[in-house]
Amino acid sequence: MRETPRQMICGIFSGLLDLVYPPFCVVCGEAGEDHLCAKCMEKIDLIGKQHCRTCGMPTEHFRCTDCEVREYAFENAASAGVHEGVLRKAIHSLKYDRRIMLAGPLADLMARCYPDTYLSGRVDVVVPVPIHSSRLVERGFNQARELAEGFARKVRLPVADGALVKSRRTRHQVDLPQDERYVNVKGVFFVKRPAQIAGKRVLLIDDVFTTGSTLSESAQALRDAGAASVCAYTLARSI
Repeated sequence: MRETPRQMICGIFSGLLDLVYPPFCVVCGEAGEDHLCAKCMEKIDLIGKQHCRTCGMPTEHFRCTDCEVREYAFENAASAGVHEGVLRKAIHSLKYDRRIMLAGPLADLMARCYPDTYLSGRVDVVVPVPIHSSRLVERGFNQARELAEGFARKVRLPVADGALVKSRRTRHQVDLPQDERYVNVKGVFFVKRPAQIAGKRVLLIDDVFTTGSTLSESAQALRDAGAASVCAYTLARSI
């Protein structure tokens, strides 16, 4: 998969910065070759194959007890690692400290863990979960998009960027209790470019799976617009 002009420019700029300011690990602070060092990467608790096929929760069973009584608009979900420790700090630095250089190694982690998700070979196109345009202006980038593009290059899947749109700004999900998260994102996503996903098996990409409400609402919009199926894959899973 070829790089876009924006990705090429970002790569050149990042390389120039590394010459002036050598990379250091954002977690432990040690200087090295990357912004997330190998020692810290080894400390991430990966989920592996033992997870609920519906929501990705680590379990030895095919389906967790919550998914026995709960429905999502997506068919299956999985995550690379547990949302704690090194991975939690790295995601926080990416989103709120604007350390966009972390998107590369974190996307690589998603690609390495992908064969253990039971999703490989079952999707046609990748769709990042969008953020509202006002949030994009504030942050400068959408972390889900950065992860999706890096991941898709590694696993050789196309990205339908811009197919899914968030119509209004909502409160941060992390600030809300579980029962309010569903209401917060109800009906906020719509498909702007249905031709990109019609009849295709879509893989939604986001940074963290907590309650699944954002992913489920996104999946519903994609299904309503004609997607053949929708699965979800996130960098981290809250447990």
